[in-house]
Amino acid sequence: MKRRRRRQPPYRPATASARLYVRLDARHVALLKFLLEAEDNLALPTVVDRFAAVVRLAYAPQAAARVEGFVRDLTAMCPEATVCLRPNSPFPLPTGRASST
Repeated sequence: MKRRRRRQPPYRPATASARLYVRLDARHVALLKFLLEAEDNLALPTVVDRFAAVVRLAYAPQAAARVEGFVRDLTAMCPEATVCLRPNSPFPLPTGRASST
């Protein structure tokens, strides 16, 4: 008698991304981007203020512990790196397609 495979529930992506703002030296922004890519694109870095070198990290809410650990390890390498803002509300992802007009 053959056994049926149990069906996996479909993957449900997150409807919102979490974000974290990190301040560091301007010369270390490229290093931050390189290290995030080395960690399998753990978060998406965006420079918010190039003069103060504030970088927004957008990431999946499920990866919050990994991102916190990454930032902790980053502060060991770059002591001036600090978390300057940790918003409570999630950043909503766009829904639907953009219309081409």
